[in-house]
Amino acid sequence: MKNIFGIFSSEDVECLKALIEKLEQSSFDYMKLENDGASIVIGKNGALEAGTAPVPAAAPSAAPVPAPAPEPETETQPEPAEVRAAVPAAPDEGLVYLKSPSYGLFYAQPEPGAPAYVNVGDHVRAGDTVCLIEIMKTYTAMTSNVSGTVVEILVNNQDAVEPEQPLFAIRAD
Repeated sequence: MKNIFGIFSSEDVECLKALIEKLEQSSFDYMKLENDGASIVIGKNGALEAGTAPVPAAAPSAAPVPAPAPEPETETQPEPAEVRAAVPAAPDEGLVYLKSPSYGLFYAQPEPGAPAYVNVGDHVRAGDTVCLIEIMKTYTAMTSNVSGTVVEILVNNQDAVEPEQPLFAIRAD
């Protein structure tokens, strides 16, 4: 069996150790690094990626793995009443899907206990804030690029999201 760590220099191993330490101190469950077709996923508490099964305790904490398509995690924390997971509706020419601009965590409200920015049935205008995307403790407000009525919210509060993942379906005015 080939030693997969033989491909890393001692400097690379030190960098990986530093990344593992940073991950352990963060609120994130996993970190995924990709470069030139190689992928490394570092997880804590058995997590590899959102939607993947935990690895056995004997597995290394950092190893090259194929890049599966992650699915949103389910959260146990309460969420705004109208935020729910749903499959995007059948293609409808009047619907516009607002998509995540990046990887991160989806937040439906500005702070815990506050009302959601938008709920199903709300009317939004272009430029209205619809959610926050958090990446490493940096929160970015996501705004609507269209005016219309929110038909579906396609992710749950605090779900991990990916670039171009549909978050909202809006029936344009």
